[in-house]
Amino acid sequence: MTVRATNCHIIDRKKGRMLLKLATRGVSKGKWNCLGGKIEKGESASNGAIREVYEESGLRIRKPFYHGTLMFHVYGKVFNVSLFSTSSFSGRMRRTDEGRLKWFYFDKLPYGEMWDDDKYWIVPMLHGRVFDSEFYYDKRNKKVIKAVIRIRN
Repeated sequence: MTVRATNCHIIDRKKGRMLLKLATRGVSKGKWNCLGGKIEKGESASNGAIREVYEESGLRIRKPFYHGTLMFHVYGKVFNVSLFSTSSFSGRMRRTDEGRLKWFYFDKLPYGEMWDDDKYWIVPMLHGRVFDSEFYYDKRNKKVIKAVIRIRN
């Protein structure tokens, strides 16, 4: 079974930080993660990212930059995730049922409380790279046992 989803990082480049959410439900429950979720039927990946960011934070984003695909083999499923980032956002940030929001400086990201794969692709994403990647998790769904990243630019 393949699940189509989006991830979108909100980045404040002037202050060198990104917004993360401490997920309260779903496969990321208890982990710091970016905003995102499943793509709805008939919805483009970029429109899904825009919708998910608003639903989970109250922020409106413009011009999400497409970084490529994150493919995860975890929990007996394949998650095909379109990765976006943006520094163009407005509105008033608010907490939702999805989780608490917090800004983290790039050099203080809580990797130990994030998905194991994040350590492989966040830096290329922060440098504006476009890439496709694939991550295979162990049977406990905790550690990456195989990672493949193909840089496109």
